[in-house]
Amino acid sequence: MIRRIVVLLVVLALIGGGVYYFMTRGTQPIVLTGIVTGDEYIVSAQIQGRLEKLEVREGDAVHQGDILAEIEPQTWAADMTFFEQAVAQAQMQVQQAESDLKFIQDQSQSQVAQAQANLAAAGAQVTQAKADLENARLLFEREQTAYKAGAESAQTFDQVRTAYDAQKAKVDATQKQADAAKAAVDVAKSGLQQVATRKAALEQSQHSYEAARAQQTKAEAQLAYTHIKAPINGIVDKRVSLEGEVVNPAQAIVTLIDPGKLWIRADVEETYVDRIHVGDTMDVRLPSGEPRQGTVYYRAVDADYSTQRDVSRTKRDIKTFEIRLRVDNKDRALALGMTAYVSLPQKDSVAPETRTQTASKAP
Repeated sequence: MIRRIVVLLVVLALIGGGVYYFMTRGTQPIVLTGIVTGDEYIVSAQIQGRLEKLEVREGDAVHQGDILAEIEPQTWAADMTFFEQAVAQAQMQVQQAESDLKFIQDQSQSQVAQAQANLAAAGAQVTQAKADLENARLLFEREQTAYKAGAESAQTFDQVRTAYDAQKAKVDATQKQADAAKAAVDVAKSGLQQVATRKAALEQSQHSYEAARAQQTKAEAQLAYTHIKAPINGIVDKRVSLEGEVVNPAQAIVTLIDPGKLWIRADVEETYVDRIHVGDTMDVRLPSGEPRQGTVYYRAVDADYSTQRDVSRTKRDIKTFEIRLRVDNKDRALALGMTAYVSLPQKDSVAPETRTQTASKAP
């Protein structure tokens, strides 16, 4: 009798379990195994040199602008000193060229002004001499007429004739002085060509100064490159190079991660991917069992192939789609490479209205 009761209870338990399974299996979420990942920032050198100091260790927290490492600066400091001297010398040459130009300009302008004044004076003397010559000619002609008529003595006529000849000679002399003054003006103006030469020399000096200044700026930048600084706030993940090594441009020294910008990556079988949309909120469980909420911000638009093979149905490779979820990591519980379990809700468990609202908040 007791045995029959036990068998009956076992049968009832099996029936109840089967009913529970068939009633609840459609509502159980599918759990995806994901991994915590994020961007890795490779901090590298911009110049070649020996790594003199490495200021950080793996796991150190750094802030943007902190010095992570230093490259031996002697070579770049020497270049900096050389180009500083070159700039100073070029600047002195510019100043000397400016002084020379100003001196030549002042001198040439003064000579031209003086020569033009002399030319004007000579021109006035020529005009005066011609006027005096005209008076002497008229007087000579009158005296000549009177002399021929016997009304004037020979002595007076000779005096007038001599004065007339002397005035003609004076006009010739003043005209030659005027011609000489005009030539002097031309000579003074030709001195202005030296001004153009000095201007060209000044421009050349200025170009040399600008070139030296550019080299100095380049040397300053290269000297600054000896200090390797953190580009972000983050955690030192790896030290790729060590003190004493010679590093080259673009060679990694350390790698950084930003723990505040980690995400969870998971692959979803194509059978279920139509249930997932950008903005959906899903339950996430950490390896410790702690629950979190994750928001889908990326769903791949093309499929990839899983490492599994479907041998129970159509005997084909299983296609999967990558999804990414943002999860709050203010407490820094998430770590790069950590496993995370994502619960995929059953179909239609996310209402369209809710999906639209969460999609608008997705990053």
